[in-house]
Amino acid sequence: MSDATGGRPAPADPSRDEDAAQGPLWRYVRATSCAVTLMTALYFLLVAFDNLSNPGSNWEFVKGVLAGDGTPPDDGFEWRGIHATWFAVLAYVLIIAGETVAGALLAFGGVRGLLHLRRPGRWEREQRAVFAGGVVGLLVFFLGFLVIGGNWFVMYLNDKWNGMQPAFQNTVVVLFTLVLSALAALGGGRSGRRG
Repeated sequence: MSDATGGRPAPADPSRDEDAAQGPLWRYVRATSCAVTLMTALYFLLVAFDNLSNPGSNWEFVKGVLAGDGTPPDDGFEWRGIHATWFAVLAYVLIIAGETVAGALLAFGGVRGLLHLRRPGRWEREQRAVFAGGVVGLLVFFLGFLVIGGNWFVMYLNDKWNGMQPAFQNTVVVLFTLVLSALAALGGGRSGRRG
């Protein structure tokens, strides 16, 4: 093919060359990664929406965990309980904000990734938002619920307010999303370099 200025061949489309070097399999892997990312984003956004539209749904849970309400009376951890309403409000706002930011970043990265499936280099750059959203999600569910709520506020001993299982489940979902994204980027990049 020649251009209009003198018969010289037109430059090749770099996005076509980049995708052709990897083959179609990695495009499907990237698409799957984006789909999982968007499902995780939807989950986070729905949880945040539920908490915003029905703030009482988890308010008692947050207050109960922070106060140690439901832990055995002789567990030796009573001194860790916080009964200040302002602290519970702050924790609840941070949880909802974290869920919202994580969901928004994951959604942005997932959509941007879908738009660049044929351009692995660009697709990898778009995954920065996915990893940022994943880190925020881990701050909420791994650090916030499992580490702080679960161990500092001994939620694992709480027979009334125990969210250890859902927090673990959410942590695994986020980690799975991040690992899939990383494998799609690393595996696809190696395939492109070999090809």
